[in-house]
This record gives sequence, C-alpha cells and structure tokens, in this order.
Amino acid sequence: MAEPDRSRAPSRGLHHVTTIIDDAQRAARFYSGVLGLKRVKKTVCYDDPGSYHLYYGDDAGSPGTVLSTLAWRCVAKGLVGVGEVVQTALRVPAGSLKWWSERLEAANVACRFDHSPFGEPLLCFADPDGTTLALVEAEQDRREAARSDAIRAVMGLNDITLNVRAEDATVDILQDVLGFRRVSQADDSIRFVAHDGPGGTLTLRMVGASSRGRLGGGTIRHVAFRAANIEDQSEMIRKLQRRHDIAVTEPIERTYLTAIGFRAPCGVLFEIATDGPGFAVDEPRDQLGEDLRLPGFLEERRLELQNILPPLS
Repeated sequence: MAEPDRSRAPSRGLHHVTTIIDDAQRAARFYSGVLGLKRVKKTVCYDDPGSYHLYYGDDAGSPGTVLSTLAWRCVAKGLVGVGEVVQTALRVPAGSLKWWSERLEAANVACRFDHSPFGEPLLCFADPDGTTLALVEAEQDRREAARSDAIRAVMGLNDITLNVRAEDATVDILQDVLGFRRVSQADDSIRFVAHDGPGGTLTLRMVGASSRGRLGGGTIRHVAFRAANIEDQSEMIRKLQRRHDIAVTEPIERTYLTAIGFRAPCGVLFEIATDGPGFAVDEPRDQLGEDLRLPGFLEERRLELQNILPPLS
C-alpha cells in the first residue's frame, strides 16, 4: 500500500497551541535551543503590545506544527485543572526517543518515559514555566525525511490531551465542526483523529468531579483548530451557532491568520484559525522570526515598544 501523502493533509486538525510564559528569552533558549524548533515570528500580543508573542514551528510555521508563547511578565504560576489542555505532545521520528532523553538530560530538563492511554511510548517533561509536554514517535513524511537534520527533529504537534469532567457536547463539536473522527477509547480517554499528519490527533480524558484550573504561567491559554480560509471558517461558525448554539467572537485579523474564539462545553478556550496568509506574509521565509514584526496599527509605536520589550536574541 502506498504511503499517504501527508503534505496534502486536509485543512482540519490543530492549527497551533498557545502557552503562557514569564521570560521570553528563557523560553526561546528552550524551544529553539533545546527542542530545535524554528522561531517563525517575533511579534507582540496585539492586546498587550508590551509583551512578546513568539511563534515556533517548522521552517515555514505550517499549521499543525506551531506552538506559540505569550510572555506575560511577572505572571503568577497557573494551576492545571479540569477543562484545560493538560499535555501537548510533539512528534519526533521513529527510534529517536532515547536520543531525546539524553539531550533533555544534558540540558538539565527532567524527563521520564511513560505511555499514552493508547499504548504509545512517550517521553514526558515540561518547559521552564511548567507547561506539560511530551514527545511521541511518528513516521516521517517524504518532505521531512529529505531534510538533512530530520533524523531526530521535532516534526510538529502530534496530540493534545484535554481534561474534562465527563463526555459532553464537545464531542459533537469536534466531529461535526472541527473535522475530527472518534476512533477509539481506552479506559477514561477518547481519541479523535482528523488526519495522520502534524496536528491531527486530540484526546479527551474524563477525570470526573475535579477542580477547575487557574490561568497563568505554564498553562495553555487556548488551542486553535484549522480552517482552510475565511469562507471555510464562516461555514464552521454557522455550524457552531445554528447546530450547537455556541456563541463565538467576531473574527480577529492577526496578520498571519484570522481567528474566532469560543468556549467549548468542556471549558477549554478554542479558536478556529485560518491556514493563511501565513508567517511569510511580512518577511522572507529564510528570515522568519529574526526581526520584530508589528501590525500596521502599532508601527507608530515601534520605538516605544522596542524600549519596553526586553532584549531577545
């Protein structure tokens, strides 16, 4: 049987995950220096432009490979609880977990081997702010295998795990609106798959009557799901409103994507983000993430913001 062409994965699944951090430089050393992700955009939080918003992913910042960090200085540590993303798993090539355990240990990052509820070996650890991460082995697609450094490189998002009290209407939204299929259940965990490429998997873990968490450092602010374009996003909004009676925000243009947000029935903050225009819309692909990029409405404040923002190499 021919290997599926993951380069043609449909515009569904995960787009990106955004975590809250305290120190942008410390996080950059971890995500770029230790994990080897490429910083594909150096910008600011549009709602709080005195704070960095940095995006990491593959060389192009392709949807499904992106993890972004919101740097809220002096932020209190968050508390993980029910109704939150409790683990973000990244894909690495088959046979590389041992190498990664040695790399993490050499960088003084505590890690441990474990298994997912569905039997996949995991290497579990956390970023410097406490965001829970894991590495899971996956087969490389042809584009990744052609890269000279791809033998061990992180290939993007694999799976996010959401803690929920019980199975609820989130299941219907995942399948009817967000393009996932319910494929299996193991104990109290349900697995959903949109496709077999980066960002194609999601797990709901039912934990019963547990306490809600508290947003802060080391917690996931939101998870964004893919829409092919504005028209596709609009159709997804119509389904949310008419079939599921879900209130959504107005579309927000973020230069590299257009997003809408809504609170899922399970309590997690979801976004739907367009695949385009992408991170190369305002700088060459081979220079992604090097210079501070600002939206047009903040350009007149560039000098002010450069004096406010901490140094970032």
